Amino acid sequence: MIGHVILHRDVMEWEWYQNSNVFRLYFHLILKANFKDKKWQGQLIKRGQLITSISHLASELMISVQSIRTALSKLDDSNNIVLKSTNRFTLITIVNYNKYQTAKSYINKQHNNQVTNNQHSNNKQSTTTKERNNNNKVNKEKIEARLVKFKKQVFEYSKYDLKILKSFYDYWSELNVNKTKMRFEKDEFFEIEKRLEKWVANEKLNFKQANNKAKLLTNR
Repeated sequence: MIGHVILHRDVMEWEWYQNSNVFRLYFHLILKANFKDKKWQGQLIKRGQLITSISHLASELMISVQSIRTALSKLDDSNNIVLKSTNRFTLITIVNYNKYQTAKSYINKQHNNQVTNNQHSNNKQSTTTKERNNNNKVNKEKIEARLVKFKKQVFEYSKYDLKILKSFYDYWSELNVNKTKMRFEKDEFFEIEKRLEKWVANEKLNFKQANNKAKLLTNR
């Protein structure tokens, strides 16, 4: 046999789900039922029907004949199947077979799932975008506050010339591409006072080197 059948998760709520014999028999019948109408020995067997016998079902499922009789009776009484027995065979009709085993129902279910998934995806994307915008706003507020704080800390060292402090601040407060972090924040260790001392020393060295270069050019 080829093809497939459709099994919905709501089968877990079915009254016979936990009865192993009834469950096995029922889905065995669904698997064996005709997917389309066809004739058997001059008799039309419709879609969702099958011709079988209790002994044959017992042999296929390796369940006792009495257990098959009991399971069929439960399925018949609960209107899951309709039994029609003759002296040669038993005709079993799966009730609502078309409702669960049509290509249309499968496609509709897939479409509904896709729509639901798209809605969830769009909602999630919208939420993510909103959260990202909120985070950017928070980060902007935080970086602005940190810029003010860093500038205040730098200019507390009033013993240095304002021009020195400004150039020091301008360099170390430069923001990254995302405008979320200052240059000095990338360093694991950063002590303003010591960095300022080095900055001033470098400025003096650069000034001295520039003067020496100017004198050299003048003497030529």
